[in-house]
Amino acid sequence: MSAEVLGAAAWAAASHEGQRAPAGDWRTWVFLGGRGAGKTRAGAEWVWATACALGAGGRIALVAPTLHDARAVMVEGPSGVLNLPFRSGAVFEPSLRRVRFPGGALGLLFSAEEPERLRGPQFHAAWGDEVCAWGRGEEVLAMLRLGLRLEWPVRASDSLVGRGPSAPSGTSRPDAAWASPHPGAQAASDRVASGSAPQLVLTSTPKPGRLMRGVLGEVGCVRTDAGTRANAANLAPGFLAAMEDLYGGTRRAAQELEGKLLEAEGALFRHEDIERARAWGESYVGPCERVVVAVDPPAGTLSGRPRDACGIVAAGRLGDRFVVLEDRTAAGLSPEGWADRVRRTAEAHKAAKVVVEANQGGAMCEAVLKACGLTVPVRRVHASLGKAARAEPVAALYEQGRVAHLPGPGPGLEALEEELMGLGSEGAGGGSPDRADALVWAITELMRPRRRPGVWVL
Repeated sequence: MSAEVLGAAAWAAASHEGQRAPAGDWRTWVFLGGRGAGKTRAGAEWVWATACALGAGGRIALVAPTLHDARAVMVEGPSGVLNLPFRSGAVFEPSLRRVRFPGGALGLLFSAEEPERLRGPQFHAAWGDEVCAWGRGEEVLAMLRLGLRLEWPVRASDSLVGRGPSAPSGTSRPDAAWASPHPGAQAASDRVASGSAPQLVLTSTPKPGRLMRGVLGEVGCVRTDAGTRANAANLAPGFLAAMEDLYGGTRRAAQELEGKLLEAEGALFRHEDIERARAWGESYVGPCERVVVAVDPPAGTLSGRPRDACGIVAAGRLGDRFVVLEDRTAAGLSPEGWADRVRRTAEAHKAAKVVVEANQGGAMCEAVLKACGLTVPVRRVHASLGKAARAEPVAALYEQGRVAHLPGPGPGLEALEEELMGLGSEGAGGGSPDRADALVWAITELMRPRRRPGVWVL
């Protein structure tokens, strides 16, 4: 077995879930993790396998906060591309700011302090490390993406990291998982054989800001997360316990150890309020007295070419409290596609009403919902106030501890919670907060006093 195949197999056996790229076609993979969660190793392994798959002529951008970081962390660091187990033969050429991989692919080093250096070069793939620390992040990311324009070449033969022999004994993952350059995704040889669009990997400890929230809201972006504890086997004994003693329960621990993206300065929804909503959700016993499903239709609905995600959130009322039941937001769906998703969500939660924001073609949205078989009443609402102004009464409920977030499978309500913590801050907008908008509409509807039957005396 060759060293490269051994390297891929060893990585598949050693990596945790957050370090593996999700399956499917994606343009951007974001890995947010706490300190020591294995972000650099994940990025370096992805670069190595991608370089082997591309071969001669392959060009991969390596972007760090500074040029020193690119060399000291991404290239020569303990988890950098030159120091990975079973990965040998790469040569660093510091005067040319590049790494030459076996087979001829090049890794080209760039600093986020110099976005203009990304004007001109072109790449098949890119890895950006500690993106939340990029001083000129939005400009750098724009220049980098404009250079990600080389399609993967068509090759008939399998690469070293494509289809290969069965997984080594002792590993439980299927061949596709350990042999792929992006474990959990399609094999590199499959991508090379058919041609493929460029891909971008971004690794970072999370930090509130417009850049990261904008990227996470894009169609074509996938995400994995891991706290420091996920990589405990590779950390010094006692490190986690010491950090918990020092910072446990603080915002610093949530961001730096748990890898959570917290609220930005000036945001309406605070991290402690979201945590309280989660805690109540863990002990919630239903059912709700009344459930509604709120829909924030994507921009472009009228043209049939939606550009944003369709926000879909189910929420209920229990006395003077409110429960966020499920976030069913989805991107890239046709009007018929998201309408059917709304119908199924309403049926699953026995919703009494569906609320639709009418600013994106409310009449047409209602017609599409009815055409897909929705039987519950639809109420159209119009946004006459700004997002922050509409959200203030709902944020007050969170501050009073009157909202619960139900835990769900997978990431659950995490993406929704992060959008909430970006509302009300000029510096953390980044993209359309479709999930948060839908939640605000849902709870606002549940806050309205219900009409009670009465008797008129004539």
